[in-house]
Amino acid sequence: MKIIILYGPTGIGKTATSLRLAKQFDAEIISCDSMQIYKYLDIGSAKIMPNDMMGIKHHLIDFVMPNQSFSVYDFVTHCKQAIGEIKSRGKNVIIVGGTGLYIKALVENYNLGEIDSSSREEFNSLSNDELRKIIEDANISLKNGDAHNRTRLLRYAQLAINKSKVTKQLNYEDYTIFGFVCDRQKLYDKINKRVDEMIDKGLVKEAEFIYKSYGENVQCFKAIGYKELLPYLKGETEIVSCIELIKQHSRNYAKRQFTFMNQFKNIIKVNADDFDTCYKQITKVLEEENNE
Repeated sequence: MKIIILYGPTGIGKTATSLRLAKQFDAEIISCDSMQIYKYLDIGSAKIMPNDMMGIKHHLIDFVMPNQSFSVYDFVTHCKQAIGEIKSRGKNVIIVGGTGLYIKALVENYNLGEIDSSSREEFNSLSNDELRKIIEDANISLKNGDAHNRTRLLRYAQLAINKSKVTKQLNYEDYTIFGFVCDRQKLYDKINKRVDEMIDKGLVKEAEFIYKSYGENVQCFKAIGYKELLPYLKGETEIVSCIELIKQHSRNYAKRQFTFMNQFKNIIKVNADDFDTCYKQITKVLEEENNE
């Protein structure tokens, strides 16, 4: 069976679908989420907990410390390794997540080509450490003073990723990618509710723990759900305004994820408004592919 990839915005139902597919097709799941890789970032990243995994092995979750950097290249490297391990056990592979840049790097031979407006949103979200890692991996030397110049780092990193098309062939073209779509307003309402639930579960305490343990100069405080809480943790604003910003930024990000979907070749869009309908659409495609 081809590698199954489920891509779509936050809160659209990818996790539930991936679990059901993994049960049916004897698969293990690889997370493609730039925040779920970090330890202690459980609530804000909507990380699946062990008790909810239904006995299905998950990869690339909860294995990087909050003060460690993790680049696009790191994801591709770890993902390739996980794919090999899963296949060696005779299992199928499901990659699920909303970090489009990671998926694009994997399936398109780590070549982002020209960075257009939708790609740039995710590209710009990388930290300077992550950008320097991309540049270093491509054996490109930075000039004096450029190591901390974000504009030049972004330019160098783009050159590095284009260069890597030749040097880092992935050979994972045998995949089927599904893009989850739904009614926008329903998703936005769901996102708003989800943020409220995160607050109730203790998101503020989670962010406070990271802040006190690792400081503010860690990757999570550049991510939605955590960066908005930083002014509150520093005593600069009220929590209510922070929560509203999390909702707004989460909705904006979901919109960008929908747009980024168009970057993938041969993506099959499935309607996620109804879980059963979405699942049937995916399984029909997979079963037809297996019967070819």
